[in-house]
Amino acid sequence: MIFKRGSLTFREWWHAPITPRDRVTGLIIGGAGGFWIGLLGRIALGATPVGFAEVVLWGLGAMICCAILGYAFPKLMSVVLFPISIFGVSS
Repeated sequence: MIFKRGSLTFREWWHAPITPRDRVTGLIIGGAGGFWIGLLGRIALGATPVGFAEVVLWGLGAMICCAILGYAFPKLMSVVLFPISIFGVSS
């Protein structure tokens, strides 16, 4: 019963029209997730050694791109990037 109720809530949210709150949430989640993707992606896939400034620039570039995508597609980016966006936030 609990799982069915939760899935119906998600289904209703997914099919509902996009609100300004969804766009702001997508923007924030997209930006935070994009920063981590750019930062860790550059460290893992790029040539090393690399300076700290270059790693931060890659993180900021990915953050801007994913924030724009989060504004354009807020529900999709919220679902896909939410686990990545909370990386490193735990106590």
